[in-house]
Amino acid sequence: MLSRKKLGFGIIGLVLIATLYYFAAGSTQVTEELKKQVNNELTTLQQNGFGVQERNIKETEEHFVVSFDDPSKITSYLISQGVQVNQKDILVFKGLKLGIDAKYLHDGYSILSLDIYPVGLPESILKSTEKEDKAAIERLKKMIVDKTLLVHLDFNKLLTGFKGYIKDIHEIFEEEEKVTFVSQGFKFEGTIENGKVKTVRQTLQLLSLDAGKELTMKLSNLTSDYTFIGPSPYDTKSDYHVEKIEIQAEPIFSMLMTNLNGSAVSSVKNDLLKSTITSKTDKLEITEAQKKYKMNDVCFDFTIDNLDIVAFEALQHVDVNDTKAINALSQKMLSKGISINIPNFSVKKITQNGTTMDGFRLSSSWGLDKSFDISTVSQNPFAVLDALSSKTNISVSTELFTLIAKEPRALMLLMLFPPLEKEGKKIYEIEFVKGKLTVNGTPMI
Repeated sequence: MLSRKKLGFGIIGLVLIATLYYFAAGSTQVTEELKKQVNNELTTLQQNGFGVQERNIKETEEHFVVSFDDPSKITSYLISQGVQVNQKDILVFKGLKLGIDAKYLHDGYSILSLDIYPVGLPESILKSTEKEDKAAIERLKKMIVDKTLLVHLDFNKLLTGFKGYIKDIHEIFEEEEKVTFVSQGFKFEGTIENGKVKTVRQTLQLLSLDAGKELTMKLSNLTSDYTFIGPSPYDTKSDYHVEKIEIQAEPIFSMLMTNLNGSAVSSVKNDLLKSTITSKTDKLEITEAQKKYKMNDVCFDFTIDNLDIVAFEALQHVDVNDTKAINALSQKMLSKGISINIPNFSVKKITQNGTTMDGFRLSSSWGLDKSFDISTVSQNPFAVLDALSSKTNISVSTELFTLIAKEPRALMLLMLFPPLEKEGKKIYEIEFVKGKLTVNGTPMI
């Protein structure tokens, strides 16, 4: 419970980078003009679901508190400014209060510098009545007093770029068991074009959660680049690299992943979103139930196409209890013939307990008929099968297939669906169209 709440605060930095930038948008040269602009932008925030309190203005600096008052208005505002959020995300922060210290012409680089830190916890946390949560809340309150959670942000004098960091965190919690949370070296920088954030680059040296033998998680040396490539907030390109991800829960489970690389490209045309994600890791090691597996060159590519983005955005603002509105927007969102593709999910080599073998490759495509009526699912949950079509190809090395066949449950399935043999590989060609399943050319149902 504690770790989930703490991780939630990490979102604050990401949201504020995009949101509080607008305090300075359109600023000119001098402090007084900056103050006027900040005042205008604070007024805009007040009109869009935020509250502004405790404003104290001095000659070259000022302090104020921004509160998250109306999640619905805030969500709409952030989306209009290019931030990809939904109302459910913002609802978690209702009641959150952020102290902001602004300094004008602070140094040779900055026309405006901001220190952003929580001064009041969200309602969702304060309302908790569980004993363990109360202890955690008191600790979070102490962290607020100590300004443990702090984002620093500088805008350059030409308002063409920004840079900043999230203050290093090293906190030990000892309510029931000792838990240590560490965040080190979280820095970011970016560029601004035409009053909008154009690029963002982030680096993070270390993010870890250590609960002793029960659970340890560690992420090392993350870098990511994010670029807006079109007029829509969904026209984006991003790349990331993670040197190492480690998870240990002795003696049940452990995982080690090294050199994870990924990229994503999204674009909108005629209100339809296409998004492509590619990822690859050099090595993935998993130990479970005293069995050790190592996988080399793991690849996963994913594409979604023809998603109605207008309906998708509207869905973020609907009351979760309004079933009629949810169904109507879901119907619109799926009505353009949405498709999902996995061009490549593969592992080059697999090692089990010291024995190495060739791996597998899977490709798959899924589509939903445009005429599908989502309301029919309430009467017949299987109605979607008549509108669904998919094709999947699986190629498995002979050695891996033999290993899988040793498992009793897998053996039963393999006896029902024998593979094809091609170039020393075991092949499955699976097709599902309007409720009919075909495996390797043989109808099954």
